Parts: sequence; C-alpha cells; structure tokens
Amino acid sequence: MTYDLALENGTVCTENGLFPANVYVEGEEIRVISSIKEKLPAKESIDCSGLFLLPGFIDPHVHLGLALGRYTSADNFESGSALALSGGVTTLIDFLDPISDLAQFETAIKDRMTAAKDSRVDYSFHVTLAGNPSFSAEEIARSSIAAKMPSIKVFTTYSSSGRRSSDGMIYSLLSLSRKLGFVLMAHSENDEIIREREKEFSRPTYRDISSLRPTISELSEVAMLSLISLEEEGQLYIVHVSSGKTVEALSSLGLDWRRFTKLETCPQYLLLNNDPLKTDQGYLNTYCPPPRTDQERALLQSALRKGEISSIGTDHCPFLNREKWENRDDYPKIPNGTGSLGISFATINTILDGDLKRVSSLLSTNPARIFGLFPKRGVLAPGSIANIAIVDRDVQSTVSRSRYTRSDHSLFEGIKLRGSVETVIHRGKLAFKNGDILLPKASGRFIERENIYWEKGACR
Repeated sequence: MTYDLALENGTVCTENGLFPANVYVEGEEIRVISSIKEKLPAKESIDCSGLFLLPGFIDPHVHLGLALGRYTSADNFESGSALALSGGVTTLIDFLDPISDLAQFETAIKDRMTAAKDSRVDYSFHVTLAGNPSFSAEEIARSSIAAKMPSIKVFTTYSSSGRRSSDGMIYSLLSLSRKLGFVLMAHSENDEIIREREKEFSRPTYRDISSLRPTISELSEVAMLSLISLEEEGQLYIVHVSSGKTVEALSSLGLDWRRFTKLETCPQYLLLNNDPLKTDQGYLNTYCPPPRTDQERALLQSALRKGEISSIGTDHCPFLNREKWENRDDYPKIPNGTGSLGISFATINTILDGDLKRVSSLLSTNPARIFGLFPKRGVLAPGSIANIAIVDRDVQSTVSRSRYTRSDHSLFEGIKLRGSVETVIHRGKLAFKNGDILLPKASGRFIERENIYWEKGACR
C-alpha cells in the first residue's frame, strides 16, 4: 500500500514517552506508526530528523470576532485560525454569545457558525449563559448536549452587564454535569468584592485594575466553586486562573479537588506581571482577570510544574491600540482582552524545560479529554485524526508580533523563549511550513462533541 504522507525520522511524543518513529497518513487519519528503520511507500515524504511530533494543539478558550459594545476583537476566524496554525494549534473552541432564553440559543448558534465559516482549522463552541435566564439548568444542559456542544460557560461577575449567573444556577448545573455528561466552565471572580472595591474610585483608570479586581476576588470564588464541585462530584473547568495564590489555596485544602475541578491558565499570566500597568502604555495591559504580581506569577509557574494546572488556553481577544488608548482615562470603557495565540508552545516548553510529554498533555491530550475530543484528537495513534505539530524543542526565539494577527501590538514583544513550531499537519494536509500558512480559509469544520464523562476518558 502507498500512503498519502510520510513523516519520517522524527521523535513521536505520546503519554507514555518519546520514541523515534515514522508516521504514515492516509486521507485524514494516521494509519501506521513504524520504527525508524521500517520505511513504507508514500506519495509525499517529510524528513523530520532532529524534530519532535506532537498531537496538534487544542486551544479551548478563544474569542474571535467578539463584539464588546463599540468594539470587535481584532482577529476574526480567518486571521485567528492562521495565527493558530503558526503556533501548532489545529483545533479551536470559541463561545456562543450569552443567552438568557432558549429562543436565543438557535440564533446564537447560527451567528457563530456564520462567523466561523472562514476558519482554516477545526472548531467547536461552548454555550454561554447570561444572567437570570428563563430556562432551568436541566433545560439548557440537555439543549447544549443535543446541539453537540456539551460545555457551558457561566460568569460569577459582570452583574452590571447582565452576565452574572446566580449561585443557585451554578449549583444546579454542577450537580447535573457528571450525571448528564457536560462540563461547566466558570469565569470566577467575586462580584460583590469587585463592586465594593469600585466604590473607592470615582473614575478608575487602567492603573487601578489590579486593585479593582484583587486576587482575593478570584481565589474566594474558585475555592467556593471547587468545594461545590467536590460535594456534588461535578465537572468544573475554571478558565484563565491568574494567580498562583489561587492554586496554592486549593492545594492547601488537602481534598481530592482535582478529580472534579480542572484549572486553566494562559500565557499572559505565566509570562507577564502587573508592573506595566504603572507605565504610560499600561492601558494595553487590560484584560480580566488582570495581571498579578511577580510573586504570584512565580507561584503560578510553580503550580504548572507541579501538575496542578490541567490545560492551557489563550483567552485570545486582542483589541487595537487606538481602541484602548481612547479610553485610557476611563477604565470601564476600555475593551478588555489581549492576544496570545501562537506562543503557547514556546511558553510552556520554556517553563517546563523541554519536557515534551507534559507539554503535549497540557496543550493537547488534557484539553481533548476534558472537552470530549479524545481519542480522535489529542493523541498520535493509528485511527486518530492526522493533526500533528512538528516542533524544534531547543531553538531559542524572541517573540515579536505575528504577521498573521490583525492586532497592531503584542504584549510579549522581546521576550525570549525556547522552542518553535516548524511544520503543522491539519487533517492529513500540510498546513504550515517555513513560516507560511498553506491552508486556504474555510478549510476547517465544526466538530460535533458527544456527552463528556471525565472518568471514562481518564481525564487528568
């Protein structure tokens, strides 16, 4: 038999370790993984000598073309998916617009499907709730599962814009999550603390955001939700954990919280601190939760090394310099968000000192298991989708703004990292090589996800 594509002489990374191998692809799937010495015929061959083959990365947290009042995030699905490919990401999970009744659900699906049609990579969506919904927890859970989107996001803050879900709704959803087979995602900041802090500022600016949204607002809410999830044996995913103090507090509980709560963090919290907020361009560093102290950042990196973080998302949502600048003296009007798609691999590879087994788990295998994509994605094995990131583990690089983003700045400019993505295969096709995107827009597809039961997927 002659295969469509051969990736030869590389080192394959799996959960069980790294080993030299050849990977043979037929159509959209991996068919054979052979020893280096066993060469099989193929129509096209790529020499991967000195490089490592990892399952294509999954970013479970992006906001492409997100409308926030007068502003829309700079990267849409066309540019965002190109940026994703340049960083080895072959699957994105975005969000539906917040809904408060079931009549809005179909509209939200239709709108995001239309927005995503230009994506170069495969995609799915999380359902997002607005505050005070007319539906019950069970109604929205069953509707989400039926729509093949078995993950639901809630906010514990933003009451001023009508996005905050009640503790009762969150409790009900967590109680149902493992029984029905879906994941509850939570943006976790204590709304009451934030509102109380706001009273101290007549007109807050970007310089005040770390005080407006202090670490305790995140820590207290994450602890409460995790305890509920533990008690109800739920499936809780905390998005964008910003501080190592939050993880430290959970670990001090001494309970089996990791079975029922998974933590996500982002490159911005691992690489940046809140010092830039004191500068004249600090308005660019506005995202929620805000950047933390260097001590908290170091604790977060330590938690990552200890295995207390399950997944890496980017929360990619950049806005233009001008859009942030014109509101720099009136923080509530600044569109919050930043861009970090494309640098997750180099970030995690640097912090974990080239431990590719763990890098692969954080960027691919764990998010695949958490969100119902495993084993077709998140692993290199016969029968899995041929989504493959081919990386150089050791090359040193300096971050600069990618030519694929529509944002006009990068907060990571000048940071030195280790590791780069050299080539990407997306569903068996060459998608990225030598710095160039090779897939046209609209190459991606919507991924239908079935019920999620963490214990069945041995989720970590």
